[in-house]
Amino acid sequence: MHVRFRTAVLAAALILLPASLPAAQKNDAPAIDPVASQHLARMCDYLKGLGSFSFRAEIDVDEVFNGGLTLQTSRTEVISVRRPDRLRAESVQDDAVKTIIYDGTAFTIYNKTQNLYSTVAVPSTLDAALDQILTSYGVTAPLAELILNAPHAAITSGILSGFYVGKRMVQGVACHHLAFTQKDVDWQIWIEDGDKPLPRKLVIVDKTLAGAPNYEAMLVDWKVNPRLKDSLFTFTPPKDAALIAIVPVADPTTVSQ
Repeated sequence: MHVRFRTAVLAAALILLPASLPAAQKNDAPAIDPVASQHLARMCDYLKGLGSFSFRAEIDVDEVFNGGLTLQTSRTEVISVRRPDRLRAESVQDDAVKTIIYDGTAFTIYNKTQNLYSTVAVPSTLDAALDQILTSYGVTAPLAELILNAPHAAITSGILSGFYVGKRMVQGVACHHLAFTQKDVDWQIWIEDGDKPLPRKLVIVDKTLAGAPNYEAMLVDWKVNPRLKDSLFTFTPPKDAALIAIVPVADPTTVSQ
C-alpha cells in the first residue's frame, strides 16, 4: 500500500522531534563571552573528532493549549552515530515507537506503532543528507546540530549573544553552563568539564509561541567510539509494513489514506 501525505501530516505521524537549535538572523558581530565561545568550540571539536558515539536523551517538551494551559510531554531518544555516514535514532513516547535510520544512501523513517515507513535517497555524507531532508521535506533528525560531522557552524549560526554562567552540576557531573540568545529562541547548554567535553543538558525556550514553551533534554549514557555494526544502520521493512511517500515541501498534492 502506498499512501501520500502532506509533509506536515507526515511530521505529525512520524517525526521524532523538532530541530534542536533553530537559527535566527545572522549577526556579523555577535556579543559572545570569549569563555562561552571557547567551551562551545571545544565541545564541537571533541564531537567532530569522534569516529562514533551513542547517547540517550531524556526529553521534556511543553505544549501550550488554547486558554494558556501548558502540559508537559516526555519521551526517550536513543541516538547512535558512526561518522561520516551512519545514523540511527529511536524514540519512545508513551506507546509510540519510532525510528530514523540513515545508511549512507537512504534516509528512512519508521513508525513501529502504525507499521508505516518512508525511505528517501539522500547524499552520502551525514551533513548533506540531513540538509537535503530538511530543505526538501521539512524533516529534522533528533538533536541534529549535535550529531553533524561539522557541528560548530550549525550550532553557532544565528547567535546574537552568549555568556558563561559558571560551573554547575548536572546529575552529579561538573559542567560548564552556557547561555545564548537568538532571534526566536533562547537556549542553554551544559558541557561536561574535563577531557571529555560532552553536552549533558540542553534547554531551549521558543520565544515565538505563546507561553514561551520549553524543550529540555538530559543527555546521558554516553558511549564514546563504540563499535557500531552495519546491521544497526540497516532497515529491513517488517512484514506487512506500509510504505508511504514523503511529499516535498513545495508539492501541494494531498492524497488521503
